[in-house]
Amino acid sequence: MITRLTAAMAALLLAAGCSGDSSSAPPPAPAEPPPAQVQVATDPCTLLTDSDASAHVGAQVNGTPDDLPNVGRGCRWEAPGGAAYLSVILNTPAFPDITTSSQRTVDVAGKKAAVLADDGTYCLVYVNGGTPWLQFSSQSADTGREVAKTFECERSMQLVSKVIANLKW
Repeated sequence: MITRLTAAMAALLLAAGCSGDSSSAPPPAPAEPPPAQVQVATDPCTLLTDSDASAHVGAQVNGTPDDLPNVGRGCRWEAPGGAAYLSVILNTPAFPDITTSSQRTVDVAGKKAAVLADDGTYCLVYVNGGTPWLQFSSQSADTGREVAKTFECERSMQLVSKVIANLKW
């Protein structure tokens, strides 16, 4: 009798141990780690000479680091008073979808460049070279005289070409 009772208890315990609670969900999968921040080794202030930037801006300027956290590394050459400047930023987030915001595309140094703004005195150009990608902007001093709509970007393309060449894309 003890043997049958022991066997019945063992079977009952075995059945209880094997029947898991089917209502509990499996543990959640570990979350994907955030993407590692891309480190840009190139110093953007070395992509143009101060004399190239000064000739474009129209005043003696020196490159000043303009790094933007979570965006990339940049350099800015700004005339006294800020009326004219050049800016080169090597962006690390994914290249944005610019299909609807681009005014036009141009070929520069063997790359497709998207002109996002060109109002005569201000130019904004994006060039997708992978990661990082190039954001170039320039602004001429407003002299009050009429300026052709494409003047600033046309004038800037030589510098954009130098930047791309120096990046060795």
